[in-house]
Order: sequence, then structure tokens, then C-alpha cells
Amino acid sequence: MFKNNKALEPSLFGVLIQANSIYCGIHLTEIQLPERCAFLGILRESQVISATDNPVICAGDYILAIATHPMMVPALKVTLKKIHSLYYSLNNCLLEARPTDNQSLNSDDSNFLINSTSTYS
Repeated sequence: MFKNNKALEPSLFGVLIQANSIYCGIHLTEIQLPERCAFLGILRESQVISATDNPVICAGDYILAIATHPMMVPALKVTLKKIHSLYYSLNNCLLEARPTDNQSLNSDDSNFLINSTSTYS
């Protein structure tokens, strides 16, 4: 009856949302998915929240999605794994911890600044 069964096989997967994901803090339906893809919901702390509930996405969530055509899987994964280019958190900003121009350097601080700036380079 169906000659090409491969085209009919949906691909299910979950994507872990990192703390620096661009989707943290937004509703699930605000994400624009590639064609032939859909959300099933979110897995949060062993509880599945349906996509129809339109939950707010948090770090540590798994977004559960489906691609109805196998060729759309890579596009869907790229879409859901987008992150901020720098470390990002809704709770804090690392730029506030950087020294300002008017702070003076002494010998004790200079070693700390060399080590801390090399971490963020």
C-alpha cells in the first residue's frame, strides 16, 4: 500500500534547556518551529506538562517535540538548542562583577584579575 514508509515515520526527541538558552522565561508557543514539526510538551522534574497548557520554559526542562518528516529533525534540533552567545542567566549578570576603571590595582588584586579575565576570554 505505502511504498515509502520512511517518510511516514515521525521522529520524537527531547532537548534539554540550558541556563543560557534563548527560550528560558518564555511560553512554549512563542517558539517558531520549522514546518512539519510540533511540540508535545515539557518534561519538568519527572512531570509532563502538555503543550496545550503553554507552560513557561525554565532551565533544566526538556522540550518534547516531534518532526513528522525525518528530514526536518536537524532543523528542529538547531532551533531548540539556540543559546545566548555569552553566558546568560535571568538571575545574575557577570558583567557586574568586572572591575571598573576607577578601582585601583594592587599586587594582590592583579593576579586575581589576570586569572579571572582569562576565564571569560
